[in-house]
Amino acid sequence: MSEQPSFPLRVYHWRWEILAVTLLPYCAVTFALWAGPLWASLVLAAALGWAVLRRRQVRARFKAVALQHRLRAVFPHLRLPGGRPTILWSRPRGGDVVVSLYGREAFDHLHRHRAVLAAACSVPEVYVDRHPRYASLVTLTISADAPKREPGRGSLPSNVVPLRVHS
Repeated sequence: MSEQPSFPLRVYHWRWEILAVTLLPYCAVTFALWAGPLWASLVLAAALGWAVLRRRQVRARFKAVALQHRLRAVFPHLRLPGGRPTILWSRPRGGDVVVSLYGREAFDHLHRHRAVLAAACSVPEVYVDRHPRYASLVTLTISADAPKREPGRGSLPSNVVPLRVHS
């Protein structure tokens, strides 16, 4: 039986959902009561217009949050030493999603289980890289495109060259 993460860590994991369910409706209703129906309608129209104009970025952000949940669901099945890695942040970069993890002994095991991670995320390839400065930080680059052969990427964990994500 795997141990449950602490309460603050669970709140941090679900931060986007908690924000969407609690804080956003509260702020919207409070603003509508304070500003009146005309200004509330104008701000709502502007927000919807911004979301339509930035729909690719909004869709990419939702995809990044969904990938966080998929990774959290697969981590207990990998039986990683030192417990589950903590997902610090995920961000869309071009067509990829870059996920930053904190796990003391996670790199070698995650690198070995790249196919399982790719299957859990429903993508063809997941790249696992070390942080150039901090040994406990690992970066997963989840690519929805077909795998590219890059000269800087090695097949063994000792041959992996960090990406420019951390620069």
